[in-house]
Amino acid sequence: MMTINGYFSTYDRIPDSYGDVIAPGAFTETIKKREESGHPFPLCWNHDLDQIIGKVDSIEDTEKGPLMTASFFDTPLAQEKREIVKSGVVYQFSFAYDVLEAGPTELEDGTKANELKKLDLFEVSIVPIPANPRAEVTDVKAGRRNSKADEDAIRQAI
Repeated sequence: MMTINGYFSTYDRIPDSYGDVIAPGAFTETIKKREESGHPFPLCWNHDLDQIIGKVDSIEDTEKGPLMTASFFDTPLAQEKREIVKSGVVYQFSFAYDVLEAGPTELEDGTKANELKKLDLFEVSIVPIPANPRAEVTDVKAGRRNSKADEDAIRQAI
């Protein structure tokens, strides 16, 4: 299985290019609902719903932000995009959402921002230009196609 890990958002209180900051816990309800439904969030390329290249397998809400693990589909399109990410050329995330609760806030340094307090997440995308430049891929890897025992048996047979 080919997987990707990273933060698709952060809680660092630094406004994104739209002047938004995300409150810790803003994704809690939407993540729980998706998990309960059994339908994973899609992993898209640049928010293009015609380019769904994988699925989000898990999201852990950490102090830094929502850390996700997603897997790429075994399709030519998905593998092409995985290679682009693996090369380091495109290495950031974005997400599509609906705002359920938000309001103005003043940050520690006096900066005014719009705080997104509760969001309904629709999809996560790998993008070349994110609104939040700190929403980054942390790892891309290819998992085993065979078990360790199968791999040893194949080597012996060869």
